[in-house]
Amino acid sequence: MGQTENTHLVDKVVDALRKAATEIEGLQVQAHLGKAEAADKYEELKKKFDSFVFDTKSKFNNGKDKLEKVQEDIQNLFEELRVQLALGKADGIDTFHEQKKKITNKLRDIENKIKNNPTLGKAYAIVLVEIEKFKVLLEWLEQKFNEGKDFAVENFEAGKKELNAFIDKVKDKFKEEPETTRWENFQDEMTQAFSHVKKAFTK
Repeated sequence: MGQTENTHLVDKVVDALRKAATEIEGLQVQAHLGKAEAADKYEELKKKFDSFVFDTKSKFNNGKDKLEKVQEDIQNLFEELRVQLALGKADGIDTFHEQKKKITNKLRDIENKIKNNPTLGKAYAIVLVEIEKFKVLLEWLEQKFNEGKDFAVENFEAGKKELNAFIDKVKDKFKEEPETTRWENFQDEMTQAFSHVKKAFTK
């Protein structure tokens, strides 16, 4: 990958991270969502994420980034994820937990496939951002289903600070790191940054 192309990819990743942070920050204004509203929001988020997965699947299936056998494997995982996202509406906490478990298991399979293949790590960097964001949104929704509990504001603010610090350092860090380790480290560090935000929803 040439320097210009790599810089463009880093810019796209940073942009995706900033958009994810903005969307997560928007949860603060929806702090008092009730269970019925949470069920509707969950459906909305599933459809939005499904649309992203579909677009990603199409792009890598038809575009220049097709990666033969390993690509075939991840395409199958994407399709299995879409099946889980298409499950019926979760009207109660039990249904939500069941769906969340299936979705997060499939997300973990996809993350592991990406993490264990250096080429995929680079190609799917933005997918990893969207997965982490979706997992944060699921944690937030779980609190809404669970007696409408609100998140811990102090934890949330600390998490946002950590995530924004990570976003700020991505660009400079990626210029310095060798190509061979850059994308491997990205997933671990990004997961850690998002995990600080998720802690706000697990009180």
